[in-house]
Amino acid sequence: MSEGVAVRLGPTRAEVLDHLRTTGGPVDVAEVSAAVGLHPNTTRFHLDALVEAGLVARETEARRRPGRPRVLYRAAPGHRANRYQDLAAAMVRHFAGGVEDRGAHAVLAGEAWGAELRAEQERAGALPPLERVVGSLDALGYAPTLLPGPDTVVQLRPCPYLDLADDDPEVVCQLHLGLVRGLIGPGEGWTVTAIEPWATPATCLVRLAPVPEVAAADA
Repeated sequence: MSEGVAVRLGPTRAEVLDHLRTTGGPVDVAEVSAAVGLHPNTTRFHLDALVEAGLVARETEARRRPGRPRVLYRAAPGHRANRYQDLAAAMVRHFAGGVEDRGAHAVLAGEAWGAELRAEQERAGALPPLERVVGSLDALGYAPTLLPGPDTVVQLRPCPYLDLADDDPEVVCQLHLGLVRGLIGPGEGWTVTAIEPWATPATCLVRLAPVPEVAAADA
């Protein structure tokens, strides 16, 4: 991945990505260009940057008739809307209006969101906390990976809220911190120590640590 890719999406690139998410299927440069009102060359520039960042997939049209196959683009897997994303998007837009301590409010909202998801999973069957976190985040489109190493780190890629995070990262990232806390729940032996937005141009990191009291009791 090139270091030249912007860490945050600008409004034009976010609009291009949003169109691909909304469209769903693969589309060519001409269709995206017409939808967002850009010159095809400019559109292709933004699409290629999104591909390099891992947010868009590029493919060649399967073509049986004569002629050069088109290059098609689609949003990378994980960019799918659901009722929780709609709720979070509305919350972010509200908090962006200048509510005091909006980051703290976002953490609380994320914890409530995560607690709801945790309750749904517990009704279906208990899971270990880390497995529950990774499974839930995967279902929400974050493509999480539990990274190997001495520290417990969950990598999120891509962020389904990247365009919203560009407008107000404090709210969106604190929402995610609360979400993971809510998914873990109380008394499960883990705590979220930090969230690192845009650790790379296309990934964020969530750092977790065992709770010493619980770890000692389980020893």
